[in-house]
Amino acid sequence: MRRMFALTGTVFMLRCLTMLMTSLSVPGEHLECSGKLYGDFWTRLQRAFVIWSGLGMTLTGVHTCGDYMFSGHTVVLTLLNHFITEYTPRNMYYLHISSWVMNLFGIFFILAAHEHYSIDVFIAFYISSRLFLYYHTLANNRVLRHGDKDRTRAWFPLFSFFESEVDGIVPNEYEWPFPIPSIFMENEENGTL
Repeated sequence: MRRMFALTGTVFMLRCLTMLMTSLSVPGEHLECSGKLYGDFWTRLQRAFVIWSGLGMTLTGVHTCGDYMFSGHTVVLTLLNHFITEYTPRNMYYLHISSWVMNLFGIFFILAAHEHYSIDVFIAFYISSRLFLYYHTLANNRVLRHGDKDRTRAWFPLFSFFESEVDGIVPNEYEWPFPIPSIFMENEENGTL
């Protein structure tokens, strides 16, 4: 769980930085946007709290003018997909395939709903998947992690903190309270389904 929270927090911290630096127009014609003037600091702070408490979602009544540089929806879908495929047993073939299909369909529907620009979605997929893969490559490779501890500690302080007591690859120990139907599992002896 700490890897999931560390990676999700890191990606959304990067997203916060890009929100400060980029300003894009509204991606869809169905979104109405008119300029609003917020006079003093307290009015702006109150508006920021409304956006924060509604999680920035239009479903909760939050309407903002503009788009953010990369899609948080795509980040969540992609990271969830990667965590499912990484931390479930390798023989749960259909779960992995369905996770990838749902990730790609989710990205398609985000684009089809005109909620984000295509570059937002592409950058979100790229950043979240690369960060996941780089983190796990560094975490699962003893040579990279232990070869130069001082350099790793200097450049990746949170990584060093989170992975200090982990020795090697985290095993895929998956517990499910019910028996898993054999149709969802790949036969390990001969590699068939």
